[in-house]
Amino acid sequence: MAKSEKPSNIRRRISNDLLSLAQLLNQHSSAIVLNADVLKSSANQCSRQNSNKEWSYEVAGLRFRVKTPQNVLPTQNSEWLFVDVDLDVSGVLDESLDDYFTHLVLNICVQTENRESICSWHFDRHIIGDAEEESDEAHPLYHFQHGGHAMKEISETLGKVLLLPTPRLPFPPMDAVLAIDFLLSNFAGAQWKELRNEHIYVNLLKQAQCRHWKPYLKRLASWWDTGPKQDASVTSLFPQLV
Repeated sequence: MAKSEKPSNIRRRISNDLLSLAQLLNQHSSAIVLNADVLKSSANQCSRQNSNKEWSYEVAGLRFRVKTPQNVLPTQNSEWLFVDVDLDVSGVLDESLDDYFTHLVLNICVQTENRESICSWHFDRHIIGDAEEESDEAHPLYHFQHGGHAMKEISETLGKVLLLPTPRLPFPPMDAVLAIDFLLSNFAGAQWKELRNEHIYVNLLKQAQCRHWKPYLKRLASWWDTGPKQDASVTSLFPQLV
């Protein structure tokens, strides 16, 4: 992003990207992404903001219908799975920053067609300094956790399954474009490969990766630069670094 570009123009571009993504999903993956038009609401949220250097949007109730993969347990499951996605993101439009996000929460809930079995994942940006969230265990700034709040409702019916808050798995931050690509790559490989033959989709990915993954990965790689290692922001991304 050019420093001289107006924040309103940047928000408009983010909004247009969401609209383009919705159109592509409707054209190429409507059997998988059942309600891609919810992204139009996300686009409207972003474009209508008046704040000087902030941006935000929510993706509420995006639903995927995917074939049940092999080796799923329990083995007596339906042919299809529903993947429900909620994403809440906000950030600051400032080229001098290494991180455009100030808030990120992604919830992924996977259920069988009959709703008898459920699995969920939670991905977020850790709120540093939150006393309720601090622990002695590693807590990467951006991380996945298996379980999440969706599993609390069935906590008394888990049988021998044990759900833990750890490990928290570090992963680069994701906006809607990157999150949807991540989900397609894991749950709908054929449609994912088809979309990656569409130059508009590839361009959306390249822009999002450059905006969000490039600074993240450059910060990680900077750990091996010569000189003293005093940048706490790097170890916040990957606490195991020494």
